[in-house]
Amino acid sequence: MSNLSNTAHPPWCLRGPDCAGPNGLHLSRLVGTAVRGDEVIQAGVGLWRMDVGPTPPSGLLLEFSAGEDVERWPIDLPQSRALVRASQHLLRHLTPAATRAA
Repeated sequence: MSNLSNTAHPPWCLRGPDCAGPNGLHLSRLVGTAVRGDEVIQAGVGLWRMDVGPTPPSGLLLEFSAGEDVERWPIDLPQSRALVRASQHLLRHLTPAATRAA
């Protein structure tokens, strides 16, 4: 599928050698979430889209790694939005009231 036009790629697509291959998958650069840098489990998040059907599925790509073991989990857009809302709700219970007011 190397003959895809630039308009077929989302603006965030890396357009690497694996981009829109046989499975039509587009991936963005992953954003790391390490705060201290010494976390046992590294986490990253990015975007994905698969060019299938009239409405291509898309969402967040979660990547978790520990040493050489890497797991990637693409979750669709509705799940991604629900994950953001649920995470914010849950994290409010962990954050001290003083920090929340800031």
